[in-house]
Amino acid sequence: MNNQTNFGFANNMCNSYEDNSDGKICTKCKEYRPLTFYGSEGGYLKSVCKVCISYNNKIVRELKKTTPRPPEDYLCPICHRDEEQVSEGKSEGNSWVLDHCHDKEVFRGWLCHKCNRAIGCFNDDLDRIERTLNYLKKHKDK
Repeated sequence: MNNQTNFGFANNMCNSYEDNSDGKICTKCKEYRPLTFYGSEGGYLKSVCKVCISYNNKIVRELKKTTPRPPEDYLCPICHRDEEQVSEGKSEGNSWVLDHCHDKEVFRGWLCHKCNRAIGCFNDDLDRIERTLNYLKKHKDK
C-alpha cells in the first residue's frame, strides 16, 4: 500500500463497492479481499478493509502526537458549534476529530464528528461539495 492512497472514508452508506459472496473490493485500496477483512457497523459490512482502517488509525495517532488539542473555547470551523454542543453523548475529551488530508497525510484542523463524516462522505471532493451546495441553494425555498 502506498502513502498516496485516499483514506477519506466515513461509513458504508457514503461509498459504493463491488460485492459478492466470497469477498469484495475495498473502496480505499481497491484490493479484492475476503469478507473476513471487513468489520461491520450497524448490521452492514464496512466498505473499507481492516488493513486500510489500521493504516489510517496509525496516521491519526502519529498526527495527534504532534498536534495540540484545540482550546476550550474552540468552535467547529464548519458548523460553529462549541464543545458542549458537539459532545452530545460522547465521552469527555472525545468531542473533536483530527481532520487530515488523506493524500498528503497532514493535519488540516479539528472538526466535530458530524462535519468530519460529511466531508468523508464526499471523499474531500470539492466539485461534489460545490454541486451539493448548488443543489441545496436551488431547492432552498421549495
